Amino acid sequence: MVRRLFIQLDIYLRLFRAILHDPETYPDPEEFKPERFLNEDGSVKDDPALALAFGAGRRICPGRHFVDATLFIVASSVLSAFNVTKAKDENRNEIPVKAEMTVLGGILV
Repeated sequence: MVRRLFIQLDIYLRLFRAILHDPETYPDPEEFKPERFLNEDGSVKDDPALALAFGAGRRICPGRHFVDATLFIVASSVLSAFNVTKAKDENRNEIPVKAEMTVLGGILV
């Protein structure tokens, strides 16, 4: 008989989220600051904690390279075809963007 260990998905996601939102490693973790992942010369930092988003060890996601390539293709296609700007109200003032995320039963919203 084989024993199985069941880990609830929401607990698993919350652990990785806690690691990736550590305020000592990433100041103001809830703020959108993509520059925190860049070196002074503009190159991408080699941060091993970022790989945790895809799991670790034997359980690492086999589709991680596919996801990286797909996100690059989608982002570059959108940026090449559209002018991405903030929305404006009827008085031509920019509407501020407020990004929020909640965890509901293992699903990130």
